[in-house]
Amino acid sequence: MIRWQKFVRKNLLLYFVPNVLLNTVIPYFVLSAQPSVYLFSGEQNLARFLLPMSLLLPFLITIDVLKKVRALQNDDAIHFVMNKKFEENRKMFKLAGLHSFYTILIVSITLFIIHISFPDHFDFGVTASVASSGILAGFYSIAFFFLSIRKIRIIN
Repeated sequence: MIRWQKFVRKNLLLYFVPNVLLNTVIPYFVLSAQPSVYLFSGEQNLARFLLPMSLLLPFLITIDVLKKVRALQNDDAIHFVMNKKFEENRKMFKLAGLHSFYTILIVSITLFIIHISFPDHFDFGVTASVASSGILAGFYSIAFFFLSIRKIRIIN
């Protein structure tokens, strides 16, 4: 029998640490090779990292959490009452798709507002760009883990 707190702690670490490390280290090595970092212009820009991450991380985290909870519930390894409408794969993919759609919409609008607010060819700097990517990945890891759990749980 797995305790609920142990499940949450273990899976949060499994999502948080690799996402923050990968989404910080990879942009650092790519962006540090060039003299300046722009939001949309240039071969290696900040939006090239943030937009795919904002599309894929919410989708993958949501699907993975829902599958893990469903598998543990089917094995009676965790005392958790799952909402009946999420027992179908179609509903899981719909929720994951909605998480991805809303996230990419918010990030796209935010990047567009930043693009309008700053002058053309404004250099965001490697450190600030890499830090924003890592912080955003960590936020996605925590937020979409708990959003998925909250959505599938039946509130008694």
